[in-house]
Amino acid sequence: MPLTKIQSDILRLIAAHRDPESYIAGSTPLNVNAPRYSGDIDVFHDREDRVARAAQTDAAVLEQHGYALQWIRRDPTMYAVLAAREQATTKLEWVVDSEFRFFPSMRDDTFGYVLHPVDLATNKVAAAYGRREPRDVVDLLTVHDQILPLGAVIWAAVGKAIGFTPEGIISEIRRLARYTEADFRRLDSNPRIDPAATMIRLREVLNEAEAFVTRMPTEKIGLLFVQDGNVVQPDPDQLQTYQTHEGKTRGHWPSSPDISAAMFERLAQERTAHDRDR
Repeated sequence: MPLTKIQSDILRLIAAHRDPESYIAGSTPLNVNAPRYSGDIDVFHDREDRVARAAQTDAAVLEQHGYALQWIRRDPTMYAVLAAREQATTKLEWVVDSEFRFFPSMRDDTFGYVLHPVDLATNKVAAAYGRREPRDVVDLLTVHDQILPLGAVIWAAVGKAIGFTPEGIISEIRRLARYTEADFRRLDSNPRIDPAATMIRLREVLNEAEAFVTRMPTEKIGLLFVQDGNVVQPDPDQLQTYQTHEGKTRGHWPSSPDISAAMFERLAQERTAHDRDR
């Protein structure tokens, strides 16, 4: 499990403060079954007025349990602190996130409430075409291998990216993904990241994604596709066999109770398997 001890301890302490509008997101839950360690814990909120309150409440609990806190930022839309204890440190950020997503936040034993994996994936795509960070390359491959093929994620992510096309997002990720071996060596991972293999794999995955999006009809941009209770990358020639799912304010579950139940069951099984292997 790519959580450091201090991150695991902090998450247990603040889990009780999480709710459907104050939830863990970012790379920490994305990498829960992957090799890369995240350097921070991100707590997202639907409303600005929740940010300061959540930061203050969580900070008070951490101080009560012996953590030394160094505040880095205190703005209306973002609070950030460096938490230290027993020579270990991690950063926590409380931020405002867009209310537009595909699914509601989910109850979770480790995180309290956490963003749905598919929304973690689309957020990671948005990060990867909006900044130049080698960790995003590693995380995109985790998304592709563990959550949903990258083509389907990019296709859906356009729903959160006004003015972009799927092809444009792929092009921007390619343009920004220019990294050296030293860039990857700075990432904390177990096992260590192979820079050459990572970049070769990224090119392959982006080529696959491009081949997929160029076959898709433009009137379906921004949608997810569901089959047998799973979000999947569809066959562009058989789109009529899938249920479509669009993003909404604060997300929603598919209209079919059977599909919703199947999705819950699958996610619960994955969490149980992960906890058993820890």
